[in-house]
Amino acid sequence: MFSTQRTEIKRLKSKQTIERLFSEGTHLGKRPIKLVCDAQKGKGLALGFGVSKRLFPRAVDRNKIKRLMREQYRIVCSDPLYTPIEGNGFFVYNSRKLPSLDTIEKAMLPLIKRWADLQP
Repeated sequence: MFSTQRTEIKRLKSKQTIERLFSEGTHLGKRPIKLVCDAQKGKGLALGFGVSKRLFPRAVDRNKIKRLMREQYRIVCSDPLYTPIEGNGFFVYNSRKLPSLDTIEKAMLPLIKRWADLQP
């Protein structure tokens, strides 16, 4: 078991919350992933993952990319050096190529680090 307590991760589902996040949140980018986030102390962590229907018309491909991004976030959270983040975040995949887990990792790690630096 881990000695530090992890923040529970909820799914970001509310349409109003997502719209507010995209209009008022901080936009961070590292090709091919964009992160829109805000920091809210004491609210826990809520995450969403999205892929454009225009870039990937087949739902199978979109679902695979979202699964890869969720899995990569789980891998990052399992690292003992990970510091829990609080707030809302939405990861958007912005490329026309199907990614590998390695591609997702190279883009997601710097985004998560920059988001952690924004924490109050």
